[in-house]
Amino acid sequence: MVYRLEHVGLGTSKETYEPTVKFYETVFGWHRIRELEGELTFLGDGHGGRFEIFPSSSDIRSNPTHLAFSVPAGEFDTTLQRAREAGATLDEPYVNEFDDRIGYFTDPAGNRAQVVARSEALPE
Repeated sequence: MVYRLEHVGLGTSKETYEPTVKFYETVFGWHRIRELEGELTFLGDGHGGRFEIFPSSSDIRSNPTHLAFSVPAGEFDTTLQRAREAGATLDEPYVNEFDDRIGYFTDPAGNRAQVVARSEALPE
């Protein structure tokens, strides 16, 4: 039997909790699907992708752990610009050996994430 990934959890500080939730709503269009105000928020993309954002006092963020958001090639630059305008720190985008466009960023809580425009979709 194969079990599917249900969600990914992202820890934040108390101060960056709400800005981080709003960041993913603003930049990627994700929406709140379950929430305990100030304690945790589940965000969804409407296609089965979900993550939980919660305040944490421990340092659970580290490289190279990251989220990855797939975008159409024509929306790659615009998505990174929205991320920058919403408060993300961006690395210099690049093209990998598969001809995919890759752009890493750090969200308001310090979590690493990636925007990827695949030249060819990953197999199921």
